[in-house]
Amino acid sequence: MPTEHKIQQVADLEDRLGRSTIAITMDYRGLSVGQMQELRRTLREIEPTTELRVVKNTLLRRAADNSGKSGLMDVVEEATALIFGYTDEVSAAKGLAKFASDSRLELAVRGGFMDGAVLDKAQIDELAKIPSRVELMAKLAGSLNSPITGIAGGISSLIREVAAVIEARAAQLEAEAPATDAPTTDTAASETAADDAAADEEADEAATDTTDAPDAASAGEASGDTAPSDDDDDTGSDGDTPSEAESSAEATE
Repeated sequence: MPTEHKIQQVADLEDRLGRSTIAITMDYRGLSVGQMQELRRTLREIEPTTELRVVKNTLLRRAADNSGKSGLMDVVEEATALIFGYTDEVSAAKGLAKFASDSRLELAVRGGFMDGAVLDKAQIDELAKIPSRVELMAKLAGSLNSPITGIAGGISSLIREVAAVIEARAAQLEAEAPATDAPTTDTAASETAADDAAADEEADEAATDTTDAPDAASAGEASGDTAPSDDDDDTGSDGDTPSEAESSAEATE
């Protein structure tokens, strides 16, 4: 008659089998206590919810029958340790493969039970090579971020190129500025020289006009000396008076 303790053990195994997505069986003989503890740590590093339990085959059979997973017993032999995976189907297999690689030990994996099907050791090894859900999510996030990162990088590159073109153009304009100012200075000098020449010409014309004015005055004076005046005419008339007086005097005599 089963004891209360055994009944509780069977119920506990039924619960774990019911909640697990995969159950892997292995022969734990040949592993020390320390190695078993290291195996548990490795399994939990890959997935914290993964459990390793050492069970009795008779109790496991009852639990498998009660949970509808009696096919699991096809991969159970002698001393049995069960690895329960709850989150995904590959983490438990990855933990076993990592431990075997790190410790360089050959684990006696018998097989497993997943989605109502019995798996052999080769299939468990293949599961270990499949990316876990965390790895797949990381890859998906990376693929989603890649276009955004590419666009941001392209925009940054375009901004840098535009800034470089503007800077080069500014340097070119700065280099051309002295050459452009030179003709302006020469033109201003030419205009100043032209203004000075015009001023000199006006000064010469003014001087010429000033010189011609006295000459005209002198000419006028000269012509005034030769032309008869009214006074002379008057004097001529008055000159006739003495002649008439003389004639009168001669007549009187």
